[in-house]
Amino acid sequence: MRVEKKQAVATPQAVSKAYGWGGWKMPIFHPNDPEYCEYGCPVCTRARKGIPWAVAVQRAELALTLDGCPWGRARRRKYGVFPNQSLPDRTH
Repeated sequence: MRVEKKQAVATPQAVSKAYGWGGWKMPIFHPNDPEYCEYGCPVCTRARKGIPWAVAVQRAELALTLDGCPWGRARRRKYGVFPNQSLPDRTH
């Protein structure tokens, strides 16, 4: 029996990093990782989707930490948007 291998197609989800415990395990030794805020942070990703408890926690975090945690600030440096804002559509 012959088995054919399929080519893997790179999607944004496949390219993104995987973070332990569903994002609750923060990359403490890598505070300049903007992808954690974008794809892994359980609070930021849910707040950008509009989940009420996450929006409230994120607003408190932004107020207490002066514009976000280290990963949120790294995301702002890389993408130019605050942690509570979605990325702009990039169509070329």
